[in-house]
Amino acid sequence: MINEFNDINYIGDKLKERGYKLTQQRLQIIKAIYKNNIHMNADEIYSKVKGKNIGLSTVYRNVTILEEVGVLKKINITNTIYYELDLTDKYKFHIHAKCVKCNKIIDIEETEVYGNFMKSLKERNEILIESTSIVLSGVCKDCEKKLKIS
Repeated sequence: MINEFNDINYIGDKLKERGYKLTQQRLQIIKAIYKNNIHMNADEIYSKVKGKNIGLSTVYRNVTILEEVGVLKKINITNTIYYELDLTDKYKFHIHAKCVKCNKIIDIEETEVYGNFMKSLKERNEILIESTSIVLSGVCKDCEKKLKIS
């Protein structure tokens, strides 16, 4: 995410293309996700915007719309739905890892390995993958340090 103003304009354009407006509620939801720059579930998003008179049902409705227009990506990890901004016209694949101790979700950018994997899937199975969700489980470096100290 390079420029919040440009990214919000991009999101507004994507909404407009699909017949939606960039309402004040949507803007507050987008800003909450943007400013926290982490994967958040709907309850976490709600906790950031509820002081702005936005209800939980409004959050759910709007994350569904933002996903539909292609600016949010839904990630299902152990039966919890998390959201992350997807601000690229061309889908950017990456892998997620979840710490089994603190539940932090980490993006893993191994584009060369992942690109080769996707190319191999296309060639061997004659399918063009448009979306995927790969989640690895492990212990993050912070929790690993705590385990070594104990």
